[in-house]
Amino acid sequence: MLTAASPTLTSRLAHLAASSRGTTESYLASARVVLQHVLSHPDLIDPSAFPRVPSGYSRNLLYGRDGVSVWALIWSPGARTPIHDHHCTCCFGVLAGTLRENWFRPLGDDRAVRTAHHVRTPGFVACMAPTGPNIHQMVNDGEAEAISLHIYGYDHEAHASSVDREYSLATL
Repeated sequence: MLTAASPTLTSRLAHLAASSRGTTESYLASARVVLQHVLSHPDLIDPSAFPRVPSGYSRNLLYGRDGVSVWALIWSPGARTPIHDHHCTCCFGVLAGTLRENWFRPLGDDRAVRTAHHVRTPGFVACMAPTGPNIHQMVNDGEAEAISLHIYGYDHEAHASSVDREYSLATL
């Protein structure tokens, strides 16, 4: 939910939706700029109204139009996504708290092995095209809540989520 004090954010998101009809590179650059703007102006979003899921995360639609979906995710301590890849562009930024992003290499169609992990702190922004594999998992293994913003290049009314495929963890 956008706060009443954020008409500039609504305008930026509408401009981002228009840029989604251009090249993938220009769209990802626009998404990065929007995320950096929001992360440097956290008052544009009021996460206090969003639901919390004990040991899980809640997805809260901020904007959805013209093939662009913008979500605020509220991560309780212990929350984690499945290991997954995306069917669309995926950009995210960390607004508060820390998240660990695990990266994986596929071993067949449904298993993946971890290749790296990175701690993502407030201000971090990443953007990726669905040229994959971009297999990752987000985890809040800290003691405090985390908040992240995600911009996906998909119509939230046509797809339930941005996830293309989920994987199980393989060990070597």
